[in-house]
Amino acid sequence: MRRAAVVAGFTLLEVLMALAVFAILSMLAMRVLDSIVDLGDVVGERGTALADVQRALAIVERDVVQMVRRPIRDEMGDAATAIAIGDGALIEFTRQGWHNPLGKPRTTLQRVAYEQREDALTRLFWPALDRAPGAEPVAQVLLRGVIDAEFVAYDDEAGSDRFWPPADADESGVDLAAVELRLETETFGRLARLWPVPGDPAFLARREAARRESPLDATVEVEEEE
Repeated sequence: MRRAAVVAGFTLLEVLMALAVFAILSMLAMRVLDSIVDLGDVVGERGTALADVQRALAIVERDVVQMVRRPIRDEMGDAATAIAIGDGALIEFTRQGWHNPLGKPRTTLQRVAYEQREDALTRLFWPALDRAPGAEPVAQVLLRGVIDAEFVAYDDEAGSDRFWPPADADESGVDLAAVELRLETETFGRLARLWPVPGDPAFLARREAARRESPLDATVEVEEEE
């Protein structure tokens, strides 16, 4: 009579231990996967926010580098300066290069302004330079998540002012050389961009040379401005 072969197998304890190890590894894998997904979402959101900031700065730069010294008449018929900073709007000026693809009977000059409305940096423009009574601007939201925004004027002697034209502009004879936009955003904190205005392209080179010659004075000037 032949004896039955003995079949070796796992004990109940071994099966339970294997299931426990598998469950732990599965939990760790899920946590790693969740972290990767969360990281991807954060990177995507930051990338979108960065693209929004870059687009907004590009639009501001496009306006500033096409700035012209053309004053206008406001809704009341009073003369308004060609460039105004800190007087009502953050900045208001006339720019050239307004595209006219449809060939409408209008000028290529455009009056633009920038304002902070709640948490948004907003660009305004008017359909005509000299405004008729009751004329309303067209508003374009450039960037949201803005905590604070301001424009700073730099004259041709590298002095800075939060208002332009300054009260003693006629007596001092200074001219606008550059415009700086200072932003504080929820995502990236404080940002600043400086652009020379048309007519003084060498301003940045002069400012950098002055800082190299007197780095201590330049640092003190920045701290006082802040």
